[in-house]
Amino acid sequence: MNQNLRGWIGSLITLVLCSVLTQCANIVPPGGGARDTIPPRLVYVSPHDSSLHFNSQRVTFYFNEFVELDNVIEKMIVSPTLKRTPTVTAKLRTVTLIIKDTLQPNTTYTFNFGDAVKDVNERNPIEDFQYVVSTGNYLDSLQITGKLIMAETGKPDSNVAVMLYSNMTDSAVSKEKPLYLSKTKGDGSYRFKNLKPGTYRIFALKEEDRDFQYTQHTEYIAFADSAIHLTKNISGINLGLFREKDTAKAEEKEVQPAEPTPPPKQAKKPKLVTGTDVGGGKQELGDSLTLTFNFPIKKLDSSRMQLLEDTLHKPVQFSLHRADTTATKFKLVYNWKPGKPYELILPKGFATDTSGLETAKSDTVRFSAKGIDDYGIVKITLHIGDSARNVLPEDTSAYQFVAQLVSNKEVKYSGVLVNGAWERGLIQPGEYEIRILVDENRNGIWDTGVYYGKPKKQPERVFSYKETINIKKNWTVPTTVKL
Repeated sequence: MNQNLRGWIGSLITLVLCSVLTQCANIVPPGGGARDTIPPRLVYVSPHDSSLHFNSQRVTFYFNEFVELDNVIEKMIVSPTLKRTPTVTAKLRTVTLIIKDTLQPNTTYTFNFGDAVKDVNERNPIEDFQYVVSTGNYLDSLQITGKLIMAETGKPDSNVAVMLYSNMTDSAVSKEKPLYLSKTKGDGSYRFKNLKPGTYRIFALKEEDRDFQYTQHTEYIAFADSAIHLTKNISGINLGLFREKDTAKAEEKEVQPAEPTPPPKQAKKPKLVTGTDVGGGKQELGDSLTLTFNFPIKKLDSSRMQLLEDTLHKPVQFSLHRADTTATKFKLVYNWKPGKPYELILPKGFATDTSGLETAKSDTVRFSAKGIDDYGIVKITLHIGDSARNVLPEDTSAYQFVAQLVSNKEVKYSGVLVNGAWERGLIQPGEYEIRILVDENRNGIWDTGVYYGKPKKQPERVFSYKETINIKKNWTVPTTVKL
């Protein structure tokens, strides 16, 4: 056997052995264990938590694993509040807090990090991580707890600032930083801990600039009617958050019609289009028909318009009014007959915009009103629990209950409950949230509160029902709502 042949056979044997060994020694990745869901554990802190006669500018926290900080400047709350925000840094297994202010004597301070401290690998947070010390010879230990809701919806809101002031003047909430600060959780609850005995005023603010001062009426505010005299733990201080006046509507009223664009050589004529309420050629019963223009309208001659009902083309009387402040939308109001066909005739030149342009051609809009079977019926029965009775005025003649059906955050239907019941037909199919309004001035709508004004006034109460109802065509849905 020559040398080349022996080399070829040796290479073949080597390849076969490698193949066999590879198949016999497949690499199997180790099986994954359960995901780590345990947050970091504090091993040691210097100076100790609950220290008395505290005078350190630096605090170091030691944990059992590597940690990191998540938005700590936004999440950390120091009470009593400090003029300068402390510096917080993380390195390996430690977190270091640097206090920049001189602390007040004989005062208990709480440094609440919220859930800002997390482990590096799985980012498991330490919930409600706090550090408490006193510059005096004892720790203050009093508490105030309560709940906050959005007054108009009756629903809780999270991360809203709740504040305590020792200054009793009305302007304190606008001119000073709060003495103590807390934040609401997801269920609207809040808690002040380690408070000093004293008399306080309590407020809540929802704001964008985080200055914790009520400086704009576009911000949401809540306040308690009377001061809190704190000598023991107090619970049940509940607050309703509101904006003074209906800011959104007030701003809308201030909007002026847009200035018309100077017409080019070939001026674009205003074009009349029907609103979405006749989408698919079906008009909602009990609702108006919306006419929309692409320029602000100066003159609209409704006498030249015709609304014809049924196949006999019988003219009927209707009313027309502006729908908003832009002068581009108008509502045609008529008591539509179920299932009837209609024609709306819009002649040439019936509308004139602010630059003098007229509609260039006539138009006819054909549609039909929906039938009764296209809608559902809702029946609401109200049951008032003892806890609700405790917060309602004793004089039941001083208010009325109004049921509200809400879709996409908008009140679609409402009505006064009579003898604890309300029934309404012509409800468009869909899913609705139920709210019950305590209508104190009996005007049928929710009214906001007043802080800067005489007299001060709390917003009207709204109870939000947790379960939604599903309205279907030609169905009657009975619902019992318990407050």
